[in-house]
Parts: sequence; structure tokens; C-alpha cells
Amino acid sequence: MRKKSTYIILLVIMIVFLLVMFLLFGRDNFIKNKYETTLIVGDNTTWVYRNKRWTNITSESGIHELEWKKYKVFQDNKSLGNYYLWHDDRWYAFDDDRNAITVDGEFLAYSSNVDVKVLDFKSKQITNESYIYQVLNENGFSESSKFTSEYYTTVDIDSDGVEEDFYLISNAFPLDFSPEKIFSIVFMVKDGEIYYIYRDIDSYRSFNGCKPYFRTFIDIDGDNNYEFVLSCGSYSTSEATDMLYHFVDGEFKIIISNQ
Repeated sequence: MRKKSTYIILLVIMIVFLLVMFLLFGRDNFIKNKYETTLIVGDNTTWVYRNKRWTNITSESGIHELEWKKYKVFQDNKSLGNYYLWHDDRWYAFDDDRNAITVDGEFLAYSSNVDVKVLDFKSKQITNESYIYQVLNENGFSESSKFTSEYYTTVDIDSDGVEEDFYLISNAFPLDFSPEKIFSIVFMVKDGEIYYIYRDIDSYRSFNGCKPYFRTFIDIDGDNNYEFVLSCGSYSTSEATDMLYHFVDGEFKIIISNQ
């Protein structure tokens, strides 16, 4: 009898141990296995997260599978509402009665079974150029370098109550000057430290290079840490390169790109 009760006690201890281990280490993985998100950026980028994996959807059949489903639609990072989407040469939005909805500006849409948040943000003129000068010096450029794009925005990317500054400088596609090198550099300043996000430096050859811009800041997995889409446009192509970034282990990494 005592032997049987000992087995029961050991079994209970094992069950409790496994339950605690699941709550500590397995719960997040289990939940993430259930995540399903479709993120549509503009007319040419569609990403799907399923089975803990992001996929770039490019085939016509893959796009058709996502049509006539309801999405949360944004214009210039401002919510327009929930609409059905259909794709031809671009994405078109329709209400419940299949009436077309006009979407101007930067188009963004998602459907998800997790709490996704999209931030509205504004570009600001750079007044304190000390970080710009530091970045220019670190990359071998003069502090008197000319830009074709120069601005920053502030976003609390990690929801700690303190906003981080995101800077963007570029001299791509110059019209009234001829630089020796073309550069586009994007970086974040957090607690006085510079974290590089994107660097493209090359010899100047007419309209080469790629001019980046922030498309959207978005919490795609409900963890209150914001990812963002950085887009980069080339002079010779109509389709931008879209890159989904996140900040992990003290550096920025690309989760997925449309290229």
C-alpha cells in the first residue's frame, strides 16, 4: 500500500513539474505556433506568418487564396476600417455590400488572430545634427555632405515610456550636385547610443542607389515591442524593396523582405 502511494506522489510531482516547465518555457512557443497573420504592404508586398514562419507571397495562386477576406485597412498609418480585399494590378477594398472603397496614400492591411497595433508617426526636421555628424564621420563622409533626404521620427519601440529617435539620411538621386559616393543610412538613437539599421554606400553612377523611408511601425505579435517596415525605392524601378525589421539582442535584424 505504501509503495502504491509513493508512486502516486511521484506521479503528482512529475505532473506538477511538467506543468511548471510548460508555463515557464513552453507556453510562449505553444501560443506562437497558433499565430496566423497576413500583412499587406502597398500593392506589391504580401507576407504571411504561419507555423512560426514568415513567407513572402509572390505567386498569383498564393495571392488569390488571400482575396475576399476581411482585413483591417490603413491609409498613411491611419485606420480606415475593416474591408474585404481583392487583387488585380493592385489591392482593392470593398465593404460588406461589395461597394468599392477609395484608398489613397500609403496602403497597409492585415488580418491576424493576435493583437496587432499600428502606430501613426510623423517625419520631423532634424535640428540637432550631432548624431548626423557622428554617423557621417564613422562612414568616411564630410560633415558638409549634401542630402536629398534628411529627417527623423520618434517612436517608443520597446514600450518602456521613453521614445527612441530614428534618423534617415540619403544623397541618392541628386539633381543639383554630383557626389563621389551615394549613401543611404538609417539608424536609431537609444540612450545616447547609435544603432545602425540600414547602410547602402556605393560609388556615384548617375541615378544609382536606393532611397529609404519608414513605411510603418507595427507590433505584429502583441508583445508591445514594435517592428517596422523600411521601404527603399530605386530610380529605375516602380516597385520598392520592403523590409520588416525587429530589434533583438541589441541589433536590428530583417525578419523578411519582398526581395
